[in-house]
Amino acid sequence: YTLSLHDALPILLATAGGDGTVRRWDPVTGQPIGAPLHASAHTTARPGVRAVAFSRDGKLLATAGADGAVRRWDPVTGLAIGAPLHASARYGVNWVAFSPDGKLLASADGDGTVRLWNLATGQPVGAPIPSSIGSFGGHGAVAFSPDGKLLAISSGDGTLRLWNPVTDRPVGPPDQTGAVYGVFGVAFSADGKLLATAEAGGTVRL
Repeated sequence: YTLSLHDALPILLATAGGDGTVRRWDPVTGQPIGAPLHASAHTTARPGVRAVAFSRDGKLLATAGADGAVRRWDPVTGLAIGAPLHASARYGVNWVAFSPDGKLLASADGDGTVRLWNLATGQPVGAPIPSSIGSFGGHGAVAFSPDGKLLAISSGDGTLRLWNPVTDRPVGPPDQTGAVYGVFGVAFSADGKLLATAEAGGTVRL
């Protein structure tokens, strides 16, 4: 489960909870802001919200639900925006990331695929992107480069892919990182020259 801080808003922190809610906080005072957002239907098998992300302009908050839906919210009012995006009903959604221009949303789904969504229409863009080459690819993450020209996709089987979201084509072959227990987090540096991977075995690589 993740949290996300956005400093373009009046200072706001969002946390994803195992009870299916997202809470907004004032990180200065440590006090909650507004009511919890009910961001994932509760199931005993896959409870909770797994990830949250703010758009760069701070006008949208995306949540990744264990119920397989991606939801969009106004982070200030706490109101839902549009219908849920049904990404992976069987295994849930593990990660979400906005493109820098705010036009696309990427979801890393528990079925071992990544989906791109057009935020203006709420429709998927292209076919699902396979995130792994093995059988344990359902737990991974996604991150856009600062210029939006690359999408990094990690997988529970240790596979790392680079994808061009404009051409909807891979950039080079998949890389087997050697992470035995999978790569569950990815992040680009501010200049886009480095990519960090967080491995379940406790290692961070650049």
